[in-house]
Amino acid sequence: MAEKQSTLAQVKDQHVTAILVTHNGVTWLSEVVAALSSQKRLPDQIIAVDNGSIDGSVKLLSNAGIPVIKQSKSAGFGSAVAAAVAKLPIVDKQINNQENNEWLWIIHDDCAPDKLALAKLLEAVVERPQVGIAGPKILGWYDRKHILEAGISITENGTRWSGLEDREHDQGQHDEVKNVLAVSSAGMLIKRGVFEELGGFDPSLELFRDDVDLGWRANIAGHSVICVGEAILYHAQASSSERRAIDVKDAILHRPLLLDRRNAAFVLLANSSWWILPWVALQLLFTSIGRSFIYLLAKLPGYAADEIAAIGLLIFKPADLIKSRRYRKKNKVLSARVIKQFIPTRSTQLQASLERISTSISRAFKSKNAQQNPTQVKSYSDIGIIDESFDELEFVEGKSFAKIRALAKQPFLFGLLVISIFSIFYSRNRFGSLSGGALPVAPDSAMHLISNFFTSWHLVGLGSSSPTPLWVLIVGLASVITGGNPQIFINLFFFFIPLLLYVLTYRSARRFNLSNYSATFAGFIFAVSPAILTSINQGRIGTLVVAALFPILFTALYNHQQLTDLKWRKLYLVTIVAAIAAAFSPIFLLVWLGYQIYQLINQYIAAQNINSTKWEDISKILNQDEIKKRFALLITPFLINIPNSFSLLANPSAKLLEPGLSVPSGDLLSVLLFNPGGPASPNLYLLAPFVLYLFLCLVVKQQRRDTSLALILLALSVTISSFYIAGNNSNAQRVWTGTLIVIAQFILTLNIFSLAERIIPQLRTINFGYKHILSAVTALVTIFSTVAMTGWGLSIGANSLVTTDNEQVIPAFISDLATTNERPKTLVVRKNQEQLKYFITRGSDLLLGAPDVSSKTPEIIHTSIVDLFNGVGVSSSQILGFYGIQYIFMKDPADPALVRTIDGIGGFTRSSATKDGVIWKVNNAHARVSFQNMKGQHFPVNSNDISANGYVSSSGTIIIAEKFDKSWRLLLNGVAVPLEKNEFGLPVFKIAQPGEVLITHDGT
Repeated sequence: MAEKQSTLAQVKDQHVTAILVTHNGVTWLSEVVAALSSQKRLPDQIIAVDNGSIDGSVKLLSNAGIPVIKQSKSAGFGSAVAAAVAKLPIVDKQINNQENNEWLWIIHDDCAPDKLALAKLLEAVVERPQVGIAGPKILGWYDRKHILEAGISITENGTRWSGLEDREHDQGQHDEVKNVLAVSSAGMLIKRGVFEELGGFDPSLELFRDDVDLGWRANIAGHSVICVGEAILYHAQASSSERRAIDVKDAILHRPLLLDRRNAAFVLLANSSWWILPWVALQLLFTSIGRSFIYLLAKLPGYAADEIAAIGLLIFKPADLIKSRRYRKKNKVLSARVIKQFIPTRSTQLQASLERISTSISRAFKSKNAQQNPTQVKSYSDIGIIDESFDELEFVEGKSFAKIRALAKQPFLFGLLVISIFSIFYSRNRFGSLSGGALPVAPDSAMHLISNFFTSWHLVGLGSSSPTPLWVLIVGLASVITGGNPQIFINLFFFFIPLLLYVLTYRSARRFNLSNYSATFAGFIFAVSPAILTSINQGRIGTLVVAALFPILFTALYNHQQLTDLKWRKLYLVTIVAAIAAAFSPIFLLVWLGYQIYQLINQYIAAQNINSTKWEDISKILNQDEIKKRFALLITPFLINIPNSFSLLANPSAKLLEPGLSVPSGDLLSVLLFNPGGPASPNLYLLAPFVLYLFLCLVVKQQRRDTSLALILLALSVTISSFYIAGNNSNAQRVWTGTLIVIAQFILTLNIFSLAERIIPQLRTINFGYKHILSAVTALVTIFSTVAMTGWGLSIGANSLVTTDNEQVIPAFISDLATTNERPKTLVVRKNQEQLKYFITRGSDLLLGAPDVSSKTPEIIHTSIVDLFNGVGVSSSQILGFYGIQYIFMKDPADPALVRTIDGIGGFTRSSATKDGVIWKVNNAHARVSFQNMKGQHFPVNSNDISANGYVSSSGTIIIAEKFDKSWRLLLNGVAVPLEKNEFGLPVFKIAQPGEVLITHDGT
């Protein structure tokens, strides 16, 4: 009894301020005010904060004698609570326990607490000093037996989790006090000191999920959060059930589901440990896609769009998320693992889902009772999922097309919606593992790409020791975000690249001081330009990466042209981005080096004492911060791309090829019109507007400097594209200059819109003249080109070289043979457009990165293959056999004359003829590594992909059926044996005695 009296005394000692937040809630407000006034333990004061109500809420509060703080309707819930707390007197920490005895009781305008609610909450918290937040059990407003929440949590995919059964009714089963992750902000009782310590509700969460976030942060900061089951509150959930409009600033189109899903993802990404962020992000993405699909099946396209847009808002506006993660580090006391106990397990979630499905099915079979009593009034909890049109009759919008007008005020989001729809239809033939055009097949493991980067000998053709370009490693590492599967990563990259280019161009345009509308149009024009769509259709991954990274480089350097105010940390981030772009495009590296050298020379010339020959003066100039920063921009991308950058400088004309296979490019006229051309590119009559932009910007002095750079890039593009280069083990083709074109058109796009924003206001004040005509022509050409390119991409442009249904060239049994100890090779012959083409495979199609390390076929092999096709290759089988080529496969449609020719030449035995093609076995072909004894007999040596080991029983010769390379090594009983070359150009080792042999390739 004494203990109870002590508790009651402590309850009286607590100081409680009730903060009532209102927004057009007059429907429920009178009952809320009455409930507050009838509390057994009355709050010490009540402060109301109204967020722009127009329904009489303020008048009702004033009549009740409650002071009201007025805010705009776009203000968030958290800012309303913060405004009320700011009006409270500062806590005097000198007074004993004042800080621990002051509480904030947060009340919504649609929730009415039971008369014992505050008393029960205070009794629970005074008995538990470690508690920082407490909340009541929440029941429905309309069905007051329906339990809505008894503490809340969040699942790994962002779903709000209450742990309750479907439409569970209150029978006292949740009346205990229990620790939870969070409680609803409706009826939340929080210590004022804790509220101020945590910084209140996150301003990035203006409505929905702000309570989960606050509870999460409180737990991490070492404060307990409890739900007091005996404290009861009735909640109408007006906002989440769409019974009133959502007017906060972040609520795009006033859609609660969109805001709720965005905030759910935000809470997870802002509070999760950094090392699980990729996994959390993937779960959120795929869960949103799954939910949107279900909503589409349920014929709720609005909700489906909300799910996708919610993730898009976070991806393309990450600044708030980064800021919030930094802020949370300040108050973090405990490990994030303390939260794990509150997160429901997958089995728990699955069990709850199955129970809901079972309940729904059971309810469906009991529909007869509902039909017998059609006029029976249903409780609020029986309504179920509320359809989008639930309240259309009750809450009719006063203005027509309100959502369209709201969307028009958000041009970026409108453009995002349009480009997303375009990407879906444009990519309809590219869902799956992609290949075709310049894009080889991607392996199914990132480790394949990563290991290839560090391997000294590459299994492509007859082998190659060429260094793997850095971009292969970058793709392998980036594939981690797709679970280490490069196929999925490449597919997502090609799907999202128009969307990504739109967003990045928009952000750069805004930094270029363009208006919201101009930046939106600029982003869309760039994303659907001929150069971009051609690059996608032809699989030009290098050009697409440069197109995505150049807006970042342009923005960073354009705002710091003198480099004096560019911090070293940011400068090195810029150099890393430039190095990544250079790894994907040698042409970009050359242009980058040339531009930085030009700027470096200009800065040196502009320095004082330029004519002095004294070392002190020269050293002083070179030590200037701007000179050093410019030199870092010059040298760092070059160093990161060693040794490929050295090869580029040593032989530029032979190293200008983009990653992947060789694909024909367009002629000079096509390049001049900003259309790289080639197969699957738009026709020239779909004129790109960039030539007109170039002419107009050159005329205007303010745009001339940037436009001159674009003109130089275009001239360089036309010049380089006139060269024919044979590379990547393919025939000579025009050099692809799409990289230079996309850079030039990006610069022109920003400058033409900058010119337009300056000219258009002038047109309204001057007489009609040439400026009006040129402006009209430019607008018409831009509109025609953009609409035409969009239409082309949605129609025939979707039939690209890059598809998911490319057939496998190599038959399965040849692929299986390639894994045996002999490691045989196969000569594949194809007839394409009256041309015979061949390549040598080791059992699989060319994989990503393989063409970039391939080397020229030895002349002796090329000659023997040509002689074979011409019917004069008497020694062809012997030469091919020595190089380990054990099979010839002619892909259907096979040339009958060539088939007869090979059948008639000795040394080849037809193995089979199927629907896939014709296969011959090369007689007496050798294994990849073989031992020839003194009698001339050949024996295979056990071999893996590169190295080999085994026992030789006598003296003789070890023959490696690979291209000759000085890095081949052989150890006989641990002793090195000299490398030699035989008459066929193969690496051989003379064995003087029996023993164990070990063959390796030393790449050091």
